[in-house]
Amino acid sequence: MGCGGTISLLTARGITITVCHVTTGERLHGAPSPAVAAARAAEAQTVSKLLGCRECLFLDFPDGDIRGQAEDISREVGGIITRLRPDLVFAPSPLDHHADHLALAHIALALSAEMKGPQFVLYEVYSTIRFNCLVDITEVIQKKQKAISEYRSSLYGKPELYVHAALGLNAHRSIFTQRQGYFEAFYVVAQNSQPRVVLDYLTYRT
Repeated sequence: MGCGGTISLLTARGITITVCHVTTGERLHGAPSPAVAAARAAEAQTVSKLLGCRECLFLDFPDGDIRGQAEDISREVGGIITRLRPDLVFAPSPLDHHADHLALAHIALALSAEMKGPQFVLYEVYSTIRFNCLVDITEVIQKKQKAISEYRSSLYGKPELYVHAALGLNAHRSIFTQRQGYFEAFYVVAQNSQPRVVLDYLTYRT
């Protein structure tokens, strides 16, 4: 939901995108469910193809425990970045209202401080971000709507509610451009920035 429009714009311009799903998502309803994990993986594959992504990777770490698996996840994600050598790495915001998103954001910030080469870009999902970049996704907003709608299992059988919320947020961002449209907001992390510097900015301490 956070960067689907931007991904669609990039793939339409011939840029190769690989999506990496860190957990299996099996605890969506509390207790672990292989059926839920399988349904969510199938939805992820469908959306990845819809947005034009080249590859959809699944690391299969336990749902809800990214913080507890942080060292192993950091090692595996870092290895993928080293292998693929991307120009951009998208990750959730460290202020997002989701425990696994928060934990993954901190892993991403640590990798950003350590690794040379890729630019790390933080996106918003459940909480807004203090952004330094807006991407106009107006031309692909219907594709983003369709992509979110495919997550029927992942979005508790109510994807239309999440479509409404995501597009509302994207529309709200238009006030910062003073023109109608839909925009995704990002914080582009300066190369090798320390996590504390990023967090201070995002929380208006600087």
